[in-house]
Amino acid sequence: MLKDGGLIELHHASGDYYGGTCVNDEIMSFLKRLLGAPALRNLKDNHPGDYLELMKDIERKKCNFKKDTTNVVLKIPASLMEAYENEFGCQMEKVVENTVFAADVSVNRDKLIISRILFKSFFQSTLENIVKLIKKILDSPEMSDVNTILAVGGYVESPLLSETLKAAFSQKQIIIPTDPSLCILKGAIVYGFEPETITSRVCRYTYGIAKQGIWKEGDPESKKLPDRTRRGLHWCDGVFDKHVEVGQVVKTGEFQETRTYFTIEGQEKALLDFYASKEKNPRFVDNPSCSCVGSFVLDLSGKKFRENISVRIGFGGTELKVEAIEENTGRVFKTFCNFLP
Repeated sequence: MLKDGGLIELHHASGDYYGGTCVNDEIMSFLKRLLGAPALRNLKDNHPGDYLELMKDIERKKCNFKKDTTNVVLKIPASLMEAYENEFGCQMEKVVENTVFAADVSVNRDKLIISRILFKSFFQSTLENIVKLIKKILDSPEMSDVNTILAVGGYVESPLLSETLKAAFSQKQIIIPTDPSLCILKGAIVYGFEPETITSRVCRYTYGIAKQGIWKEGDPESKKLPDRTRRGLHWCDGVFDKHVEVGQVVKTGEFQETRTYFTIEGQEKALLDFYASKEKNPRFVDNPSCSCVGSFVLDLSGKKFRENISVRIGFGGTELKVEAIEENTGRVFKTFCNFLP
């Protein structure tokens, strides 16, 4: 945090499929193995109200689960029990007793009782991955002075996650605000009105423009065009012309270095395709790591001589700003691209 209250980003945004939704999916995967996918599909399709109540019950039990919690009890909707009995021709409790989960699961009337050990296993992969990811980030040189971790989001409401964070990072101060899920919404609203609050960012992606370049040894033969330069070198299409790279610090509102592109004689329009990649130096825009984040069509003067177009990009609060100048006429074109691919 800066003296004026502004913020600078020390590490680019990162994350993966590690949130509370992943825990929900683990629980639903378990229920499919235990009760059968057809019975659950029938519940969702034909009894959406009961399905929603089941999901709410799962969410409550997930958020309240602690290390010292004993058994977890889920209420089984009557429609699910009926669908199960129609599917298998017998009562649910009788079948559960003969499954691989018999030691950790039992059914008592409309209650599904799950042992603490089994229910805790639904959190295991997300907890391990979250700790691993935070440790990896904190091991970065630029994060050496970080002593406080502010945890927000709905999953932080889980006592098991907060206990895990405090145990794994005992040397750090862990701050969990009241209503951590609401903090995300409040932060988004504040940032929407005051995007200049974050004065600089660390690029999560490499950004560039598709252009025609010189074919090099080692490039795919399919990229080689029959046209040659004055020096006899082959042209190739779809070269990734990098403007900023992943990990680079960029100041909000500032434009990066200007790059120049040429047009052919009499060209009336120019199409600029902008790409993002997680690689530092992608060679071509059709690399699997690349995705198109926007396009920019320029209406050119169409004169009978080659023209140069100067292009520069800058980072706004949530957008990629693009400015192109037709050098012969001085005309300026401006547009915006989505900040994230």
